[in-house]
Parts: sequence; C-alpha cells; structure tokens
Amino acid sequence: MPSLATKQNVSKSLNTNSELRPNVPETSLFNRPTLKRMLDKYKMLYVKPNNGTGGNGVIRVEKLGPSQYEYQLETTVTTFKTFDLLFDSIKKMTSSTPYIIQHGIHLLRYSKRRFDLRVMVQKNPQGKWETTGIIGRLGHPKKIVTNVCKGGSSEPIEVLLKMHVPNIRTFRKGLESLGIMVASQLNKTFPAIKELGLDIGIDERAHPWILEANTRPAIYGFKSLKDKRIYEKICRYQKAYGRGK
Repeated sequence: MPSLATKQNVSKSLNTNSELRPNVPETSLFNRPTLKRMLDKYKMLYVKPNNGTGGNGVIRVEKLGPSQYEYQLETTVTTFKTFDLLFDSIKKMTSSTPYIIQHGIHLLRYSKRRFDLRVMVQKNPQGKWETTGIIGRLGHPKKIVTNVCKGGSSEPIEVLLKMHVPNIRTFRKGLESLGIMVASQLNKTFPAIKELGLDIGIDERAHPWILEANTRPAIYGFKSLKDKRIYEKICRYQKAYGRGK
C-alpha cells in the first residue's frame, strides 16, 4: 500500500478523480528537467520535502525573466542569473531527502499577508466522513508558509474571505463538500485513514486548490474560534477513533 505521508502519492490518488482534478496543482518529483519545464509553464513553484510537515524545508521558486530567477527559504531570498545556478543551489539543499515540485498558487492576502485554509475532515462515530471545522491560516508577513508553528496565526475564514467572496456561507458549504470528496477519494487509496487536515489555497479567482493532506493534523488552531463546539467535536471524534488530543 502506498504511504499517504508522501505528497506525490496524495496527488496521484486525487488526480484519478475527474471531479477533483481541477483542484489539484500539478505535482512532480524534483529533478532538473521537471523544474525547468514547470518554471517555464507556471513561473512560480513550491519545492517541498515529499514527506515534510509543518512547512519545514519549503522553498518558493520564481522565474522573473529570461535570465532572472530567485528562491526564498524561510526569510532569505537568493537571486540567480541562470537556471543552472538556480538548480545547482536547490539541488545542494535537497540532496538528503526526496522533494517534489508543485505548481505555485498565488494565495489571497489579508493585510498584505498570505493566507490559506485548514479544512478538518474526520470519520464520525457512524464511520462516515464529515467536515468538522474550517479555519484560516494567516502567514507571517516575511515568510512563504502559513503554518502557525512558523509564525502564522489562526483566523476565522469570515474575516479573511470577506473581501474576496460574495457569499461566505455558500463558499463554506462548497469547502465542506470538497473536504468530504477528498477524504472519500484518499480513503479508497489509503484505507486506514480516519482524519485529514487539508490545506486549501484560494487563488485570485476564488478557486480552491488542494495543497496538502495531513493525516495527523494539528488542531490547536481551532481552539481560537468563538464557537467552542467545533473544537470539542473534533476532539470527541478523535477520541472515538482512538486519537487523543
């Protein structure tokens, strides 16, 4: 059975579902020709550890012109005059573990800070998939990732999305349905999963993209919501299928 812990396997499973395919950014294993092809196509990419969590080791790579490239790791930006110099530098940083390349989504911003959404999907006590919580993750202003452990903060989606979508209630319903579809699809490939923390990026057209699927997601961000019933339900479901707080 393939390991769900790898981003490549998640992408492969989701791409077998024609309904989900439009929400899956192109993802391929890191190598020189693929980096060149995808940079030429998308101009902006994320290079991530295939098994990474918590935003560790994530690199944002951009092609700014015919002979101008840059990448950002943590808060450091490095520029290059040729693709070969760019690739050689990334290769040195990524040689110790497998990495993937992902089509870079230009995330929406709030107060000039990038944000994405964490969609929590769990098997309820009846064994059915249920979207139990959605929260926004507002990134540190100088970093490329939105993880709270990397200096980000948790915010209600109503705050983050109010300037971007006309009807947040309808948009939320769509995210809840998307979460269940993703979990149902991944459950076919990975039968053991009981919960998923989906990182959903929203682009400038308000289109949702499935950036990552975490099988042991952190839930402390949901504690900050006014409605404490959401966090309590997540904990109750976790207890029912055997995972503590």
